[in-house]
Amino acid sequence: MPSRPSIGRNQPESRRHRLPNPTNLLAVMAGGLVGSALRAGIGALWPATQGDFPVGSLVVNLSGSFLLGWYLVRRESAVTAPWSMPFWAFGLLGSFTTFSAFTMEVTRLLADGKGMAATGYIGASTVGGLIAALLGQRIATVIR
Repeated sequence: MPSRPSIGRNQPESRRHRLPNPTNLLAVMAGGLVGSALRAGIGALWPATQGDFPVGSLVVNLSGSFLLGWYLVRRESAVTAPWSMPFWAFGLLGSFTTFSAFTMEVTRLLADGKGMAATGYIGASTVGGLIAALLGQRIATVIR
């Protein structure tokens, strides 16, 4: 009789498939709820109609990138709960800044024949997001 395959048996414990920690899962869910509500609120302040440049989403993505950079540096020097990273980074900021909304808006701009606006949005979001994250890290390092 053949033995069961040893999938994952030789991998370190951290790499094996296992169910998520319930506390971390709840933290991601709670953070996701807050981040989604914040995103919806900001989207209501800057609604983008068909073909408009998505200012609200750009503000969300850049501020979320800044906050993530700031949080990651501050977390290194602070005593945090085990659920802190799942709540803030994965849940709240992950749902606040969504790649799906970015993709939808770029696709919408392209479909409306606004290739330059789409290109500008792509550049502002990606390069701006990296700069915002680095700025958040720098400010968090300076004000420790």
